[in-house]
Amino acid sequence: MNYIYLNKFFSKKNLTEKFSRDRFSAEIFNKEIQNYYDILRKEYRNEFFFKNTLFNKLVLGKYSLNTTTAFSEVIVGNSKADFVLINKNFGIVYEIKTDLDNLERMDNQLNDYSKAFSEIYIVTSEKYYYPVFKTIKEKNPNVGIIVLTKKETLSVRKKATLDSSKLNHEVLFKLLRKNEYEQILYFKFKCLPNVKPVQYFRTSLQWFKTIEIREAQKLVFKQLKKRVNPKELEKIKYFPIPIRWIIYSSNLNSIELEKIYKKITV
Repeated sequence: MNYIYLNKFFSKKNLTEKFSRDRFSAEIFNKEIQNYYDILRKEYRNEFFFKNTLFNKLVLGKYSLNTTTAFSEVIVGNSKADFVLINKNFGIVYEIKTDLDNLERMDNQLNDYSKAFSEIYIVTSEKYYYPVFKTIKEKNPNVGIIVLTKKETLSVRKKATLDSSKLNHEVLFKLLRKNEYEQILYFKFKCLPNVKPVQYFRTSLQWFKTIEIREAQKLVFKQLKKRVNPKELEKIKYFPIPIRWIIYSSNLNSIELEKIYKKITV
């Protein structure tokens, strides 16, 4: 099997193109995605497979769309977090290490994540469990480890310990868009900085730094969670398992979801 084709097949661009075709067959499409997903499951557990499993098991399983928001490729410091969950006012970051990855950058990644998140997990395979454990044992003892088993269960082999000692105001602040940090500043200070545009970001950051760090973290997570409207995504759980994460992370509204849902269920 051409694994490069598999990566392209399970992409937003490819699925968007398929859904937009006039001659779309739901029967052929559903068989196709299931066949290719079975290959991922048995032969090629790539990052997408891990993310889709995390989304199905955690957001749609353990938690719910109403209480939990998921993000991918979140810039945290100098690193990019694979999978982030915001549940109410607390957040968890999941760094994925598949059999296709190496562990060279893991220490730096975990150091960056600890500046914004108090709970961190490495999600990996049976093959990488011990190498990961050895790597974090001394430098990052608070980090947890989850193994995605052959039976597709998420086995918590080492529970993460909450650690807020490394939280950093600037890293948290840079997770936000302008309108989001303005909402926080107005909530705390009942006004916004009255400075020249060139000074606005720096002054806003200075104000933000006066907020107690754990409160600042909660306020940031609250803003991030607002980016996703759960009511728009209610139908996600009725989509085929292999494409739920792609659909969720495509920022579609309820009307667009309804159109796709009708196409694949005909």
